[in-house]
Amino acid sequence: MTLQEIEQKKPLTIPVKDAAEIMGVTPLFLRYALLQGRFPFGVGVEMGRNEFYINTNRFLKYMKCE
Repeated sequence: MTLQEIEQKKPLTIPVKDAAEIMGVTPLFLRYALLQGRFPFGVGVEMGRNEFYINTNRFLKYMKCE
């Protein structure tokens, strides 16, 4: 999924894999950064299996500011 597709479709959330590809980083890097609270557009929660949430509007805003 591209940034333009996300802007058009406006899903409620974005998968880590898609966000990482758009940002030019690995999914593993993005997961660790979300767990550490390094980005303003999503969170990672440590559970038995870690869960991740990326807010579409915040992600789009973050990507346009760079």
